[in-house]
Amino acid sequence: IMKLEYTDGCICTSLTVDGKETVDMSKEELKEVICKLLDKESDLGVLQNIWRDLVTSQGEYEDLGQCEECGDYITRYTLEI
Repeated sequence: IMKLEYTDGCICTSLTVDGKETVDMSKEELKEVICKLLDKESDLGVLQNIWRDLVTSQGEYEDLGQCEECGDYITRYTLEI
């Protein structure tokens, strides 16, 4: 069992695993924790949000223009893994 805590507000933003700040963990340690979280997640919406965040942070951005009807901007991110 791991205790994961997220504290936020004022100057108190903190992510800890068993009392250890994630900034003090190696990337490999943090990835292990994230993998355990992913294995537990069953909500499709949450999984899609994670997927979107990773693809937009690592993918190639493309501006597809603006919709002539509603004015919304259309973008695409492409990531090949």
